[in-house]
Amino acid sequence: MATLHRLVDELRASTAIVYVPSPDGKALIAALVVGHPVSVFTVAEHIAVQSANYTAAKAYRDGRQAFESSPAKRSPQVTMPFPYTVISTPLGGGEGENALGVMTGIWEPPLGGGADLSAALLRCKELSDTLSGFLHASRAGDLAELSLNPLFLMSAPDESLSVDITFVYHIHKLASALVEAKHIKDVVEVATARIMKPLEAQAMAVCVEEQGRLRLVGCSGYSGELIDALSRTPAADGSAETRILLYDAPVFLESAEHIAENPLGRFSDGRGACILLPLTGIAQQQGVLLLAFVRARHFRAEERAALVTMATLFSQALERARLSDGEHAMARELQQVLLPHALPHLEQLECAARYLSASESGDVGGDWYDVLTLPDGNVGLVIGDVEGHSSSAAAVMGQICSGVRAYSAEGHRPADLLRRMNQLLTDLKPGRLVTCCCAWVDLATGTTEISSAGHPLPVLRQPDGVTAVPALDVGLPLGVDPDANYKSVEVTLAPETVLALYTDGLVRSHTLDVGAGTRQLLDTLAEASGHGLEDLADRLLRITTETAIHDDDTALLLARYEGNTEGVPSRVSRLYIQRHDVRGVREVRQFIRDVLREWGLDAISYETGLLATELVTNGLVHADSEVDVRLRKYPDRIRVDVRDSSTRPPVPAPITVDAEIDTFSESGRGLVIVEELATAWGTAPYGRGKSVWFEMAGPVEAR
Repeated sequence: MATLHRLVDELRASTAIVYVPSPDGKALIAALVVGHPVSVFTVAEHIAVQSANYTAAKAYRDGRQAFESSPAKRSPQVTMPFPYTVISTPLGGGEGENALGVMTGIWEPPLGGGADLSAALLRCKELSDTLSGFLHASRAGDLAELSLNPLFLMSAPDESLSVDITFVYHIHKLASALVEAKHIKDVVEVATARIMKPLEAQAMAVCVEEQGRLRLVGCSGYSGELIDALSRTPAADGSAETRILLYDAPVFLESAEHIAENPLGRFSDGRGACILLPLTGIAQQQGVLLLAFVRARHFRAEERAALVTMATLFSQALERARLSDGEHAMARELQQVLLPHALPHLEQLECAARYLSASESGDVGGDWYDVLTLPDGNVGLVIGDVEGHSSSAAAVMGQICSGVRAYSAEGHRPADLLRRMNQLLTDLKPGRLVTCCCAWVDLATGTTEISSAGHPLPVLRQPDGVTAVPALDVGLPLGVDPDANYKSVEVTLAPETVLALYTDGLVRSHTLDVGAGTRQLLDTLAEASGHGLEDLADRLLRITTETAIHDDDTALLLARYEGNTEGVPSRVSRLYIQRHDVRGVREVRQFIRDVLREWGLDAISYETGLLATELVTNGLVHADSEVDVRLRKYPDRIRVDVRDSSTRPPVPAPITVDAEIDTFSESGRGLVIVEELATAWGTAPYGRGKSVWFEMAGPVEAR
């Protein structure tokens, strides 16, 4: 700090900054700042090392001083709303990985040319050498700490203004960050970064009263015991945990003595100081922001005023996010109800499905899929896309799902079904573009009839790896022209043919055009030999999710035609267990034993039964759900699918999981056993819930 003050005092700089490299070496982080308000607010906190817009990045990369004098500049990367001079000097005498960081000075008004600039460049070099010596001496400790926890200790040469500038800056940054926070978790993350860390607090918790109970919205640094207490307390029990909601004024406990004398001291969690800030912006609710400090701390009047302002901004953002998340949850629930509860378990047709929301918005869209049992006992595969991401898009999707199911139950073929749906939507006038594709599969012959209303046609992968798209004219989207007619085409599926139906989010994003995405889809399908259907579904999702911003919803429905199995011994089996029926765990073990004995696989019966019961117990106890157990026999392995109605995927975890991370996480301890004994395992969304599956290798006879 002393070196930066010298730069500001001696050279009359407006601002002096020390940038240090981030732990991954890809960015420079503003760790220390000294300066006047006029330029402090333009400080860039994070700069990409490869940026061409900042002298700090150039100096760090090249290992040489860099400077710029310019009129006012404004771009997406740099905002300097006044003429300025900036000089950046590398620290440590190296470049790139060898540099310790960069010292940057900003002058407003700008330095004059000639002697003034030369003198400033020379003095900056001398000061950087002094600072480099300090950083070299502390590189193993303080420097690493700075890169992980930027301090932003801003002060003016007049020390009486230091706190004012510091907190005004943090209030400004907090408000800017909260504007961009859409969900509750985002708001809590902003509070952690913009309130807890700048104050150097060691713990933070956010609690609200909700439906008669105290709800812990988010926390960091608190013990598992206190987290548990804050998470499970009825709001009317009169405990210390709920009495915090009765305070309508901030409380500052500055020492161990104050903590011992006040009931709120419980929330210091054994620490040296504690702050309770009521959240006043929550409509018809009460809430509180708790901050705890390891050491005793005196809070000056300006600090207290700044914290109250921060709490008000935070509470208003929390309320907006809470309402947004509530609307999103309702739409998501509607969408989950409309997706199929479970896909059929058939000898002749194996199915896998995925649904993925857009990564940017997180909003609910209108993509959907369904697998229908037709009146003649065959199977209908349907996929569609309703334009937009909102509750109304999900509602239109519900209308489409209901209509398709009704018309298919009447026995209509694909083209006729789409014609009727088109007339229905023309009357309903949903105001949204709707596309749909249907494929009716004859299980005995493999004959498949396909029709499409403005939707991408399915891709067929033949047993030899050849991929093809049926030759068919795609009709207009539904609801556009009441007189539109739709054509269909018949194709015959050979045994082991895979049929892939998808929405365009699978092959298109901001950085991937439809043509390139479709080629990747065809290539991935062609290379899918030997992969299970679930693994293939995961591989296809990576077309947009691994290399690009995923900006549209994605629905994917895969079906593999196994051929006519008449006269062939059964290769599938199924057991359904009611919710809360813990006795069903014993039935599962017996079911596994009987089926594997029938298949001649007694050698793997014990291990398979053990793993299956672990997954069933998770579904019954931790997911609080009914459980559907499915077995399928392959030439070289067996597969066990355990499906429940919870959408939260379990994670393998030992007993020592940090309670702070997720006190209510679904138990994943049984998965540690699954991971150890199974040849492969995984989890995937399935209809309204999820599937957790595993495979066991065994002496399986060829089909």
